[in-house]
Amino acid sequence: MPSFGRSLTEIPPSPLVAVERLLRAHGHETPVGLHQGRTVFPPCAEPRAWERAEFGIAPHEHAPPAGVPALRERLARSASARRGAPVDPDRILVTAGATHAIAVVLHAVLSPGDDVLVLSPQWLFATGLVHAAGGLPREVPVFLELSQDAGFDFIGAIEAAVGPRTRAVYFNNPNNPTGQRLDEDQLARLVDLAERHDLWLIADNAYENYDFSPDGFTEPATVGGADARTFSVHSFSKTYAMPGARAGYLISPPGCTETLTKWSLHTLYSVSTAAQFAAFEALATAPGELAARRRLAAQARDLADEALEIPHTRVDGGLYTFLDLRAYRDGDGGEFVRRCAEEGVGLAPGRVFGAHCAAWARLCFTAAPPQAVREAVDRIDKVYREGVR
Repeated sequence: MPSFGRSLTEIPPSPLVAVERLLRAHGHETPVGLHQGRTVFPPCAEPRAWERAEFGIAPHEHAPPAGVPALRERLARSASARRGAPVDPDRILVTAGATHAIAVVLHAVLSPGDDVLVLSPQWLFATGLVHAAGGLPREVPVFLELSQDAGFDFIGAIEAAVGPRTRAVYFNNPNNPTGQRLDEDQLARLVDLAERHDLWLIADNAYENYDFSPDGFTEPATVGGADARTFSVHSFSKTYAMPGARAGYLISPPGCTETLTKWSLHTLYSVSTAAQFAAFEALATAPGELAARRRLAAQARDLADEALEIPHTRVDGGLYTFLDLRAYRDGDGGEFVRRCAEEGVGLAPGRVFGAHCAAWARLCFTAAPPQAVREAVDRIDKVYREGVR
């Protein structure tokens, strides 16, 4: 049989699929899957038929590679209002979710062997996307350190990792999996570093609606001179509870969209027209409805925080807390995840969020109704008590 050019053996299979298998293997009638990032909120837009006049394109037609003009214009209006400065629709690329957006950016900015600094712990597929684009991910631990010490010199840690082939810094904020957020001052220092070393910034804003801090979400591209070097990644999966639509978008620095569109064109051609129409309708969701969802997510965070006996990160934003299992059976987070699956609760193993996170596990507190989350936390607390000396 002919061989693969690259088999991507450096990228492991999805760990979430492995957790699903564990849950099925133990035969619980009602397992509680807190391993996957999702909410119990209904989608902000449901599939429906539409007429050409509503969207400028019929449902059976393929969309332009950069996205349907009506959607890009609505996204530009939304971004302009959010940023307090005009965003040209030509800077927006409609993508098949945040994953596709990040992949397009990485393929565009990397040459084989270039490296990307990944602020860690990180979204579990970030390093795999760098590998798939021919780059080398370099994890820089910062979020756990900041959660334990607000004065931690995270810029010093990042600067020490910059090398001659470093091209970009990837980060998501609020952070998945820790719930830690970078505030405006911290973002400004990150922008200064990127300017000193002439680096791109890849800002993953998937949890922009779930920043629980008093100041609310700060879009990284609005800080200082960040707009000229920041790729802003957005998703409809979390804010609008539409993961099945596989819709997202990318706001690029001025002058970059043509290159990004070429990469998107030659991997996907264009995002499903039906998904783009759903995204178009979701953008009409009332701000009050999105604020209500944020309050419900904060209540779910508080419920988990109060019920957990396991040490865990303080959550300023996002849908997760990171469980500290260093006192559990010599820090065997994988064993803890397996034992919880036996009890019918799915958790994501910490090692997939960073090489230094084997003694941790991620819990999504919005993945099930509040009562189910409370009962699941009781079960994992029991597992923890049994395994702590």
